[in-house]
This record gives sequence, structure tokens and C-alpha cells, in this order.
Amino acid sequence: MKDAYKAEAAEIAALGLPWEKLKNKSVLISGGTGLIGRLFIDVLKERNRLGDNISVISLSRTARESGEGIVYLAHDVKRPLCITERADFVVHLASNTHPKQYSEDPVGTITTNIFGCYNLLDYARTVGAERFVLASSVEIYGEGSAAPMKEGDFGFIDCNTARAGYNESKRLSESLCQSYRVQYGLDCVIARFSRCFGYDEKKDTKAIAQFMERAVAGEDIVLKSPGHQKYSYCYVVDAVAGLFYVLLKGTDGEAYNVAEQFEGLTLGDYARLIASFAGKNVIYDFDPDKNKGVSAVNNAVMDFGKLQALGYTPLRTVSGALHETYLKYKG
Repeated sequence: MKDAYKAEAAEIAALGLPWEKLKNKSVLISGGTGLIGRLFIDVLKERNRLGDNISVISLSRTARESGEGIVYLAHDVKRPLCITERADFVVHLASNTHPKQYSEDPVGTITTNIFGCYNLLDYARTVGAERFVLASSVEIYGEGSAAPMKEGDFGFIDCNTARAGYNESKRLSESLCQSYRVQYGLDCVIARFSRCFGYDEKKDTKAIAQFMERAVAGEDIVLKSPGHQKYSYCYVVDAVAGLFYVLLKGTDGEAYNVAEQFEGLTLGDYARLIASFAGKNVIYDFDPDKNKGVSAVNNAVMDFGKLQALGYTPLRTVSGALHETYLKYKG
């Protein structure tokens, strides 16, 4: 498992990106122990093995043992940063990202996104960072009116619900980045991630992660909707690769969709695919009253042509990456 994970980090580190921009520079990242943040840091470690000498400060709710040029600090991004060291690049990934968190802690979801973004932006402005990168989400599009959705397309969000707190606070975070650009001249770029998945030791309540958990346990998959939704997904390897494209090649002020190629499959199709890995079935158990915090969006397919114009090409397919993930959990 560790060898496979290291190989993926090396795969990203070998991409033809302008890595020289990071050489002898410092990066501060929030959410550094999350699904995307962990692999992002491991790619920087790989670049350091190639002699790039990148220093990294990682912020997360719980600290880890520092080493290999990485300093792990315990910090709640809702509080201002008390860090005197200057970071050349600030990458803000920290956020509540699971349906269970949205439903059980809607206030924390909103405040983590808004205050977290504000505190990281203000730190970047104060230290004179070269670039600020915000991790945003497909959720800002709401119910898509276009298919696939480009960066300038926006759908409907019912803001008068607690579930909308995640969507709206991500929208506001993007607006806050633009405000810092205009008022303070801070260079900002935005990575809008589709629904990301991959091997993760942390508990994840997203639909794909729940499907995977049941299949790995040798159980039938329970689908809590009719399964007709069409979503874009992104394997963590391609999510991190896309993030580096945005960081190193994105244009100041621009947002970029990060996704895999849409395969034409519905959520139900993916449930059946994952169930087939374990020789199991899909059981439907749909009760709207029991599914608080679950997205009501049925169409969230993203167009990532803008990111492709920077040179990004997905390294995986969704179906293939789901099978890779299943094998990692089983291995």
C-alpha cells in the first residue's frame, strides 16, 4: 500500500510542470492531512528528493510528527494565524467536506469555510505571498442548468436551507479571494474540485466512499436515492495533479474545474460497478426524511477544458480508479 501511494506521488512529481517555480520556496497548506492535502505534500517530498528544497508548513486540527522538510502544526483555521514565517505560496484546502458534517455541524461548516478563507488570505497578504490557491467545489454550481458546466455557468441553490451552508460559504470564499485581489493586489487562483475519492484512512460519508466501505466489507451496497444523478468525479491522483496545474500554471483571478472525463454513468451505475468488485448487489433504501445533509442536485457534470488548456490530462478513468481504490482497501 505504501509503495503504491509513493508511486502515485512520484507519478505526479514527474509531470512536465514548471516545478522551478517552487524551487527553494516555502508552501503553507491548510488541510494538509486530508485526502488531497496528504498526497499534495507527498508530491512536494518527491520534488525535494529531486533537489527542489521546498519547505512546507502543514496546518490541520491535529498535529503530526514533523520531518522531511515538513512542519506539521495543529491549528483551527477559524482562528487567525500566529505564524511569523513567510510562505511564498498558500494553499487553502481545509474544510468540512462530508454530508454528515453538513447535517450535524452546519454552523461549523460555514464558519470553517468563511473564517478559514479570510484568515489564510489575510496571512498571505500580510507576508506578501506570491500566490494564494483556494480549493473550491462543484457544489457552488448548485443544480446545473448546463451540461457539462463550465466555469461561468451557475445553477440554482436554495439558500434557505442548512444544507446550502457549504455551497454558499464556498461561493463567498471565492468572492473573498476576488476582493483580496482587487483591494490588496493578492494573486489568487481557484481550483473547483468535482467529487473526489481515493484510499483514505479517515471516515468519509460521501456516497462513493460509503459504497466502497460496504463492498470492502463484503456487504451489499445501500443506495439512499433512485440513483439517477449524473456527477463528475475525480480520483485523488488527478485531483492533486490538477491542483498543481492550477498552482503553477493558472492565471491570476481565474477558477478551474478539476475532474475526470465523464463516462456517462449515473450514481446508481457506479454503485453497481463497485458492488460488482465484491460480487455483491445494490439495495435501494430511499427515504427523504432520513437523508438530511444529502445533496439534492441531480446534474453536476463539469467541463474541465479550461484546465486542459493548461496541459492537464487525467491520468486515470473513474471506473479504473474505483477498482484501484477497492484493491488498495482489500490489500
